[in-house]
Amino acid sequence: MPVRQQKDLRSVTLVVTAMLMIVVSPTVKAAQWSYDVAPYLWTAGIDGEIGAPGMTTSVDVDFDDYIGLVDAGIAFVIDARSDGKWSWQTDLMWMKLSEGMELPPGTLDLEVEQLLLEAMVGYRPDGWGTTDMVVGVRYTDMDTDIDFAGMLDVQVGDSFIDPFIGFRWRPRYKNWEYFVEADIGGGIDADFMWGAIFGAKYDFDNAWNVKFAYRLLDIDFESDQFVMDTRFEGLLLGVGYEFGRR
Repeated sequence: MPVRQQKDLRSVTLVVTAMLMIVVSPTVKAAQWSYDVAPYLWTAGIDGEIGAPGMTTSVDVDFDDYIGLVDAGIAFVIDARSDGKWSWQTDLMWMKLSEGMELPPGTLDLEVEQLLLEAMVGYRPDGWGTTDMVVGVRYTDMDTDIDFAGMLDVQVGDSFIDPFIGFRWRPRYKNWEYFVEADIGGGIDADFMWGAIFGAKYDFDNAWNVKFAYRLLDIDFESDQFVMDTRFEGLLLGVGYEFGRR
C-alpha cells in the first residue's frame, strides 16, 4: 500500500476510534440515542479545475445535467443524536461521472470517480439553544481520466484527508426541522476547503422522513501528481428512517 494511503488509513482509524470512545463513554452511553439512516441523491454540479500539475482542464457541469452524466453512485448519511448534548454523523458518497461533458476546445472526454467520507462529532454547550459546534474529518479519493482529443490520455488522482470545524443549527416547528450547517477545514493535505448545507426535514408519524436541501462543497487541493480546485453544489433529496425515535 502506498505511504500516502497508509497515512490516510491511519488518520481515519484514529478519528473513528476517537468517536467510538466518546460514544461509549459512561456519560454519553447512559443517554438515550436515536439514529436517522437516510440514503440520498445529491445532484451536484461541478465547476473548477482538475488534472495533473501543469496539465489541468476546466470542468463545468450544471446540476441540471448531473443525472445524465452519472454512471453509478451511492450516498447515505447516519445521523445519531442523544437526549443530552452529544451527537455524531457519518456521511458517505461515491459517484462515477461519464464522458460527454461540455469542455473547452481540445478536450473531449473526462471521467471522474470520487469517494467522499465525512465523520464528525457535535456538542451543544449550555445556552446554545438548538446550535451544535462540530468537529470532524473529510476523506476524499478522486480518480480522473482526461482524454485530450484522442492524442493524449492522462490518468491522475489522489486521496487526502483533512480536519474541519463548524456549527450546525437545527430548530424545529411541529413536524418540520430546519437545518443550517457550515464548516471550514484543510491545512493538512488540502490547502483549504469549506462546506455548507441548508434545508428542511419533514418527520412523518411512522418514523419515516424526507429531506430537501442545497449543499455546497469547495475543495482546493494540490500535490505532486494531482490538482483539484473545484466546487460541488446542487440540490439534495433524501428519504430517512429514524430508529429509537423519542
